[in-house]
Amino acid sequence: MRIIRSPHPKIMTRIATLVAFFVLCYSSIQAQANVKYINGTYDGQHDANGQRTGFANAILDDGSTYKGNWEANMRNGQGEATFPNGDRYVGEWKNDQRNGKGKYFFKNGDIYTGDFEADIMNGQGVYRFANGDEYTGSVTNGQVTGIGMCLYANGETYQGTLLNGKRTGQGTYTYRDGKVYEGLFSEDIKIGKGTMTFPNGDKYVGDFTNNKRTGQGTYYYANGDIYEGQFTNGLMDGAGKFKWADGDVFIGTWKANKRQGAGKLISKDGGESVKQYSAGIEIASN
Repeated sequence: MRIIRSPHPKIMTRIATLVAFFVLCYSSIQAQANVKYINGTYDGQHDANGQRTGFANAILDDGSTYKGNWEANMRNGQGEATFPNGDRYVGEWKNDQRNGKGKYFFKNGDIYTGDFEADIMNGQGVYRFANGDEYTGSVTNGQVTGIGMCLYANGETYQGTLLNGKRTGQGTYTYRDGKVYEGLFSEDIKIGKGTMTFPNGDKYVGDFTNNKRTGQGTYYYANGDIYEGQFTNGLMDGAGKFKWADGDVFIGTWKANKRQGAGKLISKDGGESVKQYSAGIEIASN
């Protein structure tokens, strides 16, 4: 007669524990189901209380889709969404909003990678524009606003403050030809105090208006000449003093880079003479 032995008590205890564990898991996360909710259709996991929890695919009534994690009936964790306008977002979610690190693909080809808060771009990020421009820095309330670095497709760069995507405030702009402007901007326009350094060694320090040297300023030539006075649209225009590198000085008025009207010429040895000019040509002297 064959004797059938009962399993060891410790083995029976382990088996009971495993069974209880699997029963608990099954009861806490129910099988996937395609369910219609008030805001769309959900195809994924639910918890024991029937709440959308776990991984799922969803089609929302606004035309957007979502594939990713849910918790307590809301998108939470990592997920990907597409929107009716053609935009797409891949990243972190919190309580049904884009929140944390993510990447946003715009229909027009722009791409933003960085921080999100309360469903909008907010924090630090990199914004690559479809035209090849790239911005790295602060983003505020969905706008390129704050301190950052712009690398333009044409090879030029800007480092400084921006407001709503435009250079506004203090910054440094470097041109392809080697010119460097450091100073104030307003909506991409050089305006106020600034310094322009030229690749040939010339330098201008003074006022700018509408991107041009206009107002009071000093122009330092690479050869040692210096003009100090008024400018209009980038030209010496108005009262000013020109000092040549050899020591001679002219004090008078200028028009479009040429001496105009009465002026005093002071030689390096101290001699003085008053002269009259018209369009840069001397017409009288005493």
